Amino acid sequence: MIVAMKKVTLFVLHSEQESALSALRDLGVMQITLDSRFSASSVSAGENLQNCRRVLQIMEQTAADHKLPPPEKLLSGNSGELIAEVDRIYERLNQINTSLNDIRRRLEMLSVWGDFDRSLLDKLQADGVNIVLCLGGNEDLRLAQTKENIQCYEICRNKGKVAFALVALGEFEVSEFPTVELNENDDPRQLKKTLAVLEKEERQLNARIVDLAGKRSILQQAVRDAEGVLEFCRVRDAVTEHDAIVTLSGFVPAPEMDKLAVAAGKNGWGFCSSDPAEDDEVPVLLENNRFTRIIKPLFDFLGIVPGYREIDISGAVLIFFTVFYAIILGDAGYGILFGVVSGFGLLAAKKVPKLLPPMRLLLILSIAATIWGALCGSWFGLSVFPWNNKPIPALECFRDFAASSAKQANIQFFCFVLAVIQLSVGRIWRVIRERNWRAAGQHLGWTLIIWGNFFLTIRLIVYPGEFPSYMYALYGVGLLMVMGCGVNWKQASDVFQFPFDIIGSFTDVLSYIRLFAVGLAGACIAGSFNGMAFDLAKVSAWLIPAGVLVALVGHALNIALALLSVLVHAVRLNTLEFSNHTGLSWSGQSFNPFKSNNKEEETK
Repeated sequence: MIVAMKKVTLFVLHSEQESALSALRDLGVMQITLDSRFSASSVSAGENLQNCRRVLQIMEQTAADHKLPPPEKLLSGNSGELIAEVDRIYERLNQINTSLNDIRRRLEMLSVWGDFDRSLLDKLQADGVNIVLCLGGNEDLRLAQTKENIQCYEICRNKGKVAFALVALGEFEVSEFPTVELNENDDPRQLKKTLAVLEKEERQLNARIVDLAGKRSILQQAVRDAEGVLEFCRVRDAVTEHDAIVTLSGFVPAPEMDKLAVAAGKNGWGFCSSDPAEDDEVPVLLENNRFTRIIKPLFDFLGIVPGYREIDISGAVLIFFTVFYAIILGDAGYGILFGVVSGFGLLAAKKVPKLLPPMRLLLILSIAATIWGALCGSWFGLSVFPWNNKPIPALECFRDFAASSAKQANIQFFCFVLAVIQLSVGRIWRVIRERNWRAAGQHLGWTLIIWGNFFLTIRLIVYPGEFPSYMYALYGVGLLMVMGCGVNWKQASDVFQFPFDIIGSFTDVLSYIRLFAVGLAGACIAGSFNGMAFDLAKVSAWLIPAGVLVALVGHALNIALALLSVLVHAVRLNTLEFSNHTGLSWSGQSFNPFKSNNKEEETK
């Protein structure tokens, strides 16, 4: 269920503002309604947080690249010095990288002249031996070779160009030759020495970055602290001053109002509370029951929360999502595999508590997939019924259910049964929640239409035959109830939309066939790869390893596609079709109380 909220306004003496905010943060029961303005302290705190996150991201990437183990605990230390050192190192690395690129480019350009000694070249020039370097074509070389009193030496040929040197005693006219001017730094030997020095410094700085990445927990703590400081500054910005009194508004869960009252009496605060208005953006807190705890990782992953005035369908989503997952995965072997993964995850959760919720959900999904796959006789794409040799009477119906001749129709039928149950539950929920006769008539009418769609779909797709007479009765009564209670005949848009709503209700039921289609596709893929593996093994015993590899790759691909299908199809059926019939828009924002990071850790 969605926990009821109270809209609260606190009254605090201006002189006690800071201490009141600290006490309110320690209490951790009130979400503050923030103001749009940002003070200078908030801007500074935001810049500091951004800086900490930036450097932490660098450290995390370095740790991932070098496969450093995760820190066991958060370390205390001077994060400012760490950030400054990292910034200095990266600034120097950028300078080194620029210099290295320039040196390598110069060396590549000078490589056509070989490994010459620049100091000897300069000495010869000083002694009157004029040496000119040229880079041109064959005609330039032949022209130089015809000149008297000039010695021409071909050095190399590269990409259609000829590098040659002209040597003469004294000056000579060089304007007719394609000369190359060397600057004072064009010394290959010196450039290589500089290159080696810079590369060594680069390696040392990168090694230092890796060492600092081992201390990244200091930055993790710094980010947490900076987040707390920014939140405190933003809350302080939300304070409204009234001379000697300041006020602060927000929302408090109704069950926590007693804690707020006790704290107010202890600290000398005044407060008033009321129910939220219709136009208030009220945060949503889901009651922490067994269903919410299990399905919460999925909601967090999707980033969806029901609106405050909507209903909590966590239990229904958990049940139906589990069944959808089992049908889509569709294999007992895969279920056992994921069950083993979830088991190791639960063991690892003792050291990493964040793993507990998703691993708990994965375990339930794995059990469901294993049961469904076993009942359908699918084990890693192989059709196996463990009770074939020793029949178990209670399971004989499931063997018939999964028999190859009727398996597809039976599973289709089961998918449509899920559709009519889930969509009907959504409509009945709205009857109970809205509590007026017109709403009841409308949603009960839609429920009858959904059942009519169910029988129509069964006769059209699953078990072809004559339409039952009660299907027409369901359609007739349902349409009359919806037209009488749910259509505003004075509103043209309602009248024109009504036929499309009828068609939409049919397609909603029909869309559940996707469960069968995706499950069948997975079974076909697994069977195809198994067949290829067995064919290789039949050719030669030497090809058995290749067959095993084909099977492993095929099943890995099939599992990946199945998981993607779960995200696309199983999630869609719950958050779109089911939610539409339940009247859910998922427009809520999670309750985020003003509290310290340490308190947040304790509540997880």
